[in-house]
Amino acid sequence: MASKTTKQVSKRIHKLASKEEQKPASTARCVAIIACATQLISSILLFVALRRLNLLQTWQLVIAALIVLTLQFFNSKLALKQKRHRAGYIASTIIAILLSCCYLCGYHYARHTTDFIQGITGVHYETQTYSVRVLKTSGFNEISQLRNQHVGFMSTNPNLEDTKSNLKAAVNYKAQDFDNLGTMVSSIYAFETAAIVLNDSYTQYIEETDSEFVNDSKVIYTFEVRKISDDEPVRVDVANKPFIVYLSGSDSRGTISDVARSDVNIVMIINPQTGKILLVNIPRDYYVQLHGTTGLRDKLTHAGIYGVNKSKTTIEDLLGIEVNYTVKVGFNTVIKVVDAIGGIDIYSDKEFTAFTNKTCHFKYGTQHVDSTCALAFSRERYAYASGDRHRGENQQAVITAIINKLSDPKYMLKYTDILNAAEGSFETNLSYDEITGFAKQQLSELKHWEVESIALDGTGASMPTYSMGSQRLYVMVPNQTTIDAAKAKIAEYLKTPL
Repeated sequence: MASKTTKQVSKRIHKLASKEEQKPASTARCVAIIACATQLISSILLFVALRRLNLLQTWQLVIAALIVLTLQFFNSKLALKQKRHRAGYIASTIIAILLSCCYLCGYHYARHTTDFIQGITGVHYETQTYSVRVLKTSGFNEISQLRNQHVGFMSTNPNLEDTKSNLKAAVNYKAQDFDNLGTMVSSIYAFETAAIVLNDSYTQYIEETDSEFVNDSKVIYTFEVRKISDDEPVRVDVANKPFIVYLSGSDSRGTISDVARSDVNIVMIINPQTGKILLVNIPRDYYVQLHGTTGLRDKLTHAGIYGVNKSKTTIEDLLGIEVNYTVKVGFNTVIKVVDAIGGIDIYSDKEFTAFTNKTCHFKYGTQHVDSTCALAFSRERYAYASGDRHRGENQQAVITAIINKLSDPKYMLKYTDILNAAEGSFETNLSYDEITGFAKQQLSELKHWEVESIALDGTGASMPTYSMGSQRLYVMVPNQTTIDAAKAKIAEYLKTPL
């Protein structure tokens, strides 16, 4: 009897011990199952993001899904079948966590890219900011005081009627049009007008050239005119066919949508078949006929006052080409990309201290620079006898250095930093699908691009302009020989291999 009781007690003790053993195993099993579920969810997120980026075709998506599901099956099986072995559960959990980290990291990069591309594509607006200026001694302090007063407008204002109606909503005034900025400014001193209306581009020009008027006047009212950009692309298979991009570097002090002078004008011929890019720099002061205008020619930079499409079509007329796409860049901001990639190496053909930033001193030869000095280098013209010509060459050198460095696969590790630096600095009429298709092609080939730069040239002169009227400004009269040479080079880059 005692023996039987002892056996029962021993059996019960063994059963309780088994339950105690199963508790930690059961906990480990739950953790493993949760980790496996996380692995599955994170893999789904990654594949959805990659599909949105067009980096996976349908058949590739199916194969990738099958691979992940297979891994998921065996890992889940490991978690479910190892009933009392904590080691099995732990192994399953570690595998699930590692795979989840990989999937989530990939999702982060893909989602970041999607957001960036969506931000620079789609419908774009162009915003003109206008200010109403009066003399400080006039006694006018608010817009309502201009009731029934004469207000001056530039007749070449691209939004003249919209500008007048916007101001009319604020006060009932008498409009007076001028075809010369200098004459309009003089009218306020002669009491012919009580106020004048200037867009930001004209304001910046006056601030650079007429400090007396800036000191004598004040702004009593500002307003905006906003419209959808009329810049339409000429689409092409960018992943496989050569195409032309007009790069407009805006000198806007505000957002990328602000209409401003185009201080950087570069035509990019991109041939994905040969892996070559041609940069054709056109000086900002090039004396050209603005597209759709008659009479006086104008500086190319002033075309930007009328929107990026005016700059593009003017360049098309000049070079006899059809531009496929435009990219508008806030050059002052996008230069921050230089810091994101750890600086760039530039070559200076002379020693000088930058006019725009005295902290940047450039020695003769190759040197490493950060974004601050890269910007100063790209804006420098006073250090060179050729002035604006050399500034264009410096801008091309900076762009080329950025392209060359971004072509190195190791900078994929700084991918999100680069996108963050570029955010808000670009807009383009390339579509989302065109950008992702081109990126997919380049990622599959990891091609190192060859970049060649050329520039148009001309002779300095003082001439009246379409935008400013009879007031003479510095311009560069085009050298037709350099234009013809650029046309021939462009045609060469547009050829496709047999």
